[in-house]
Amino acid sequence: MFHVVIFSFIPVALAIALQVLGQTFRHPLSRFPGPLLAKWTVFYRAYYDLCKNGGWLRQLEVLHTVYGRSFIALEQLHFNDARAYGEIYAPGSRFHKDPALYAFGATSSVFATQDPQDAAVMRNILAMFFSRRRVIRREAAIRDKIVELISRLKSFKRESGIAANLDNAFPSMVLDVLTALMFSQPFNMLSSPAFDHPFVRRMESSSLNLWIMKYLPSRNAPILGAFSRFMRSMNPLADVIIALSKLIKDEITSILNRVDLNDVRDRIENINEFSAAAAPESDETDIPFYPFFLEKIQEPTRKQASSTEKTNRLNLLNLRRLIDEGINIRFAGTDTIANACLVGVKYLLAHKDILARLVAELDEAWPADGEISCEELEKLPYLTAVIKESLRLSHGVVSPMGDAVIMGEVIPAGTTIGISATFVHLNPELFPEPTTFSPERWLKSSSSVDEKKDFGSEVNSDKYLVSFSRGPRSCVGIHLARFELYMLFGFLFRKLELTPTVEQDPNSSLYFDDFFTPLYTDDPLCVFTKERVG
Repeated sequence: MFHVVIFSFIPVALAIALQVLGQTFRHPLSRFPGPLLAKWTVFYRAYYDLCKNGGWLRQLEVLHTVYGRSFIALEQLHFNDARAYGEIYAPGSRFHKDPALYAFGATSSVFATQDPQDAAVMRNILAMFFSRRRVIRREAAIRDKIVELISRLKSFKRESGIAANLDNAFPSMVLDVLTALMFSQPFNMLSSPAFDHPFVRRMESSSLNLWIMKYLPSRNAPILGAFSRFMRSMNPLADVIIALSKLIKDEITSILNRVDLNDVRDRIENINEFSAAAAPESDETDIPFYPFFLEKIQEPTRKQASSTEKTNRLNLLNLRRLIDEGINIRFAGTDTIANACLVGVKYLLAHKDILARLVAELDEAWPADGEISCEELEKLPYLTAVIKESLRLSHGVVSPMGDAVIMGEVIPAGTTIGISATFVHLNPELFPEPTTFSPERWLKSSSSVDEKKDFGSEVNSDKYLVSFSRGPRSCVGIHLARFELYMLFGFLFRKLELTPTVEQDPNSSLYFDDFFTPLYTDDPLCVFTKERVG
């Protein structure tokens, strides 16, 4: 009897094996190189995201070494050729964002909206709010927060025995700047005694939870949805998100209580009947975001507004959507800037010669008893080079609506494609000695570059500095980010001397785990400060 069962099982197993092989060869990505297991299941990547603590980028480096530089067939198609970045994230791109990757967090925000056309209305309003003109006109508010940071840092003298934790100080300052512009009530992150407000703490456990959310079933799924909702409630960041949501909700509610929403909806429904003069642009640049939003959403467009655009505008009046937008701006608007500050300062403290050259340039341009504007700081070539190099070393995913051609390859519809910014910023053909912090690379003329190389004059080029992404989904806060970086680096090294509690190794690289944004694995950067005189 036992033998009969065994022999009966063999053809079944063989049939299953043949079916798996058939599916493998019929898989739309079967012609691309890559590990077979990754074509069958998303859990290939999940293993590295979850069990290897955000180790997916490190595994991608290994796979590209094995399978080639241009593409690897996984649950997604990942590129390692920097030229693919410009094709994927090109202006006018209609590629959708990966629904699995953006299904957690503030899911109705412009950042998480999958279709770029659906995101366009809110994105355009945000772009106007964070335009260079408005940012320049808010210089005093930004300066006040940076001066407050410098003043706080002055108290962390060696004699006090207490060092300043810059891993927390920088995001505190960035968040305070952002909320000073966005909301009527400040969050006052900088007032926390040790820059240790819960809103700015970075914990691996909470970051890991972001990846866990990606692999959980939908919250609306039968039976399993209850488990997903429970797991989301266990997020170490849950209390922080709830507290942040309440602050934003109170802000929005107080504004909406002073506005007749029915009148706003009527104006949107009949938007083509209003002239531009019916909703003039306010001359005020200090109004918070939500009053600005309500003003702009009613404005006529240059061309007839379609029924789809009207619907998209009306959908933006949803309270949950507006709260999600505020949460999104809080997180998306702090990490890139704070990480660039942290990385730049670490390298500057490790490279005394680079720091000395930066300080000399600042001293020459900025008299001790004088003031300097951000526009003047932007004209300093070495400061500019330091900021670019900090962005490059402080390092999205899209899905085509139909078949796409990337790097001459036809990509099957529905395939998730992408290229991490790290594969651009650390490309040795684009940035020679890519792990070396070298502001001088940005000062070299294109005539010094070997034109016979693959990238020719594009070596060490702004074209491949993609910290804020590119195309229709690029960061709307880029002007504010650059403004803050110039002001912070300028004030920090013109006004203070920083001494790290642990000597920085000039030859070491900064390692991070991939939790959507980098989570650096080394100890926090703690410094003693001394006020500079002269």
